Amino acid sequence: MNEQARCFLRVRLFSIGLAALSAVGCASHKPLASATITQAERAIDEAQEAGAAISAPAEFKTAQDKLKAAQASMAQGKHERAIRSAEEAAIDAEYARVRAVNQRANTRADEMGQYIRTLREEIERLPQ
Repeated sequence: MNEQARCFLRVRLFSIGLAALSAVGCASHKPLASATITQAERAIDEAQEAGAAISAPAEFKTAQDKLKAAQASMAQGKHERAIRSAEEAAIDAEYARVRAVNQRANTRADEMGQYIRTLREEIERLPQ
């Protein structure tokens, strides 16, 4: 399974998990909001580790801003809003992480292409 398929699967499973948690009901909004915020924090940490702050700064900042909004909503007791903002933050963080990974892969592919071109030039210079 390639990296893009794994990323898609991760996002899909994450979304399904959040949907399942959302279906639990109003009585458990506070624990659900707390768990969703924790997942968003984890997604942002993973994006940071992948280099998203440099490779996808706009998307990474958007994720951070939505996490802050989720935390503020949680503090105000607006649990449904906190859940929505945290879910969006997690998705934006995953997108930023995937963009960073993709950029790194493209850079490596470009480097390998240059290396192959150099080898071909060297081969052509060899006496036949």
